[in-house]
Amino acid sequence: MNFLWYTFVYHEEARNKMKEISKRQQEVLEFIENFGRDNGYSPSLREIAGKVGVTVGAIQKILRFLEKKRFITKEPMQSRAIRLLQKSSDDRIPIYAAARGGMPRVVDEEPQEYLDIKLTMGLKRGDKGVHVVGDSMTGAGIADGSVVFFRKAQEVREGDIVVARLEDGVTVKRYSREGRKVVLKPENPLHDPIMVDTEVDSFDVLGKVVCVMKNYSRSQTAALHRERSKKR
Repeated sequence: MNFLWYTFVYHEEARNKMKEISKRQQEVLEFIENFGRDNGYSPSLREIAGKVGVTVGAIQKILRFLEKKRFITKEPMQSRAIRLLQKSSDDRIPIYAAARGGMPRVVDEEPQEYLDIKLTMGLKRGDKGVHVVGDSMTGAGIADGSVVFFRKAQEVREGDIVVARLEDGVTVKRYSREGRKVVLKPENPLHDPIMVDTEVDSFDVLGKVVCVMKNYSRSQTAALHRERSKKR
């Protein structure tokens, strides 16, 4: 197998901190980061408000919250003086709701949660995760309830385990080709392969699986318990 099985070590404070950011606050952080990279200075309140589509007063409230949570700092009595203390999306790995370990399952466009990349091993910026539902990949060590992390790849080889979009659903399978057709093979004899005609079906390989986290919720809880125990 080319991908890894491991358990993440979570720091409770950082994990909870990421959960406190709303979609709107994340949008503000991303705009500040992108604007600063492109222009060499931070945006004004009006520029942020215009981009996000809210009032200047609402932006002031969001910035106060982000400053309190130590995502940004502001120089008093100065304009364009917002400085990021933490990067936004670059340091977080999105995890999406569920992919079927059988027939394709629709996956939400919005991430269900995020992981801080600094608290993981083996993952890179741009990687993504998805919860797995079903038992069709148990032979490859991907059980129902696992989270698989995948990486966009320019080339997919015979036998790679991939996360693939088929029509409106997403599935995790072993990739194979038979002529012009793609075969998405399960790792469980109780399930049938999925035949894909690439000239007819709407099909795309989202990425190759690079690692698997089994029993996601239980592993997370255990890791937190170990962290707490060390502090006692």
